[in-house]
Amino acid sequence: MTRTRAPRHSEALAIAAIAGGAVVAAVACGASSAPVQAPSAAVSSSSGEPPPREPDGVVLEPPPAIPSAVAHAPARGVVALTEPLGGDAVRALVAALLDAWQRESLDALLSLTTQDAGPFDARSRGRGALVEGWRERLRSHEYGRLAGMELVRPERIERWAYDDLGGPDEPPRPPGMRPGELYVRVPLEVTRVAGDKLFDDDIVLILRREDDRYEIAAYGETDEP
Repeated sequence: MTRTRAPRHSEALAIAAIAGGAVVAAVACGASSAPVQAPSAAVSSSSGEPPPREPDGVVLEPPPAIPSAVAHAPARGVVALTEPLGGDAVRALVAALLDAWQRESLDALLSLTTQDAGPFDARSRGRGALVEGWRERLRSHEYGRLAGMELVRPERIERWAYDDLGGPDEPPRPPGMRPGELYVRVPLEVTRVAGDKLFDDDIVLILRREDDRYEIAAYGETDEP
């Protein structure tokens, strides 16, 4: 008679290769665990058709870092430039400026300026000099008499970028103008009311882009020769 011996609790591990895939069956304490299929193994369904293949894993790379957009930058490295503001933005600023004069509002005038704005021919004097000049003019003249008048024809407004100035057929670059700023000349249709001179012939401005609008970095006036 052949005698059999019950497996001991300390005996456990059988490894087999099944259907070309490595399947591990672990037997411990007399109980076996369910077989685990390797990721690449194909197991047939009850209908005999193989299950749909899972797509291979894809390594996702983080998007490249994009520098902050600026209006002007040297031509080297990776830069992001903002879309230039067109003539509408210049005309909107000029309209707001003339409206502030007509309303005799110093606060409205100052709301259109940069923090470092100054007189056109002396930007280094700073915002204080510009404020005092405007305040004195509002005290001395009745700009409210201009209300309702067409002070400028938009099509006559001229503008030049920094790099466009200084050529043989272009105006000289204003003192203190910086790359990225815009030089604007505004010929006025009305400069006097009842003999009182309120403006020179042209308003001249240096504009700087701030977000989606222009602000005045320098303000001045000039008479045509």
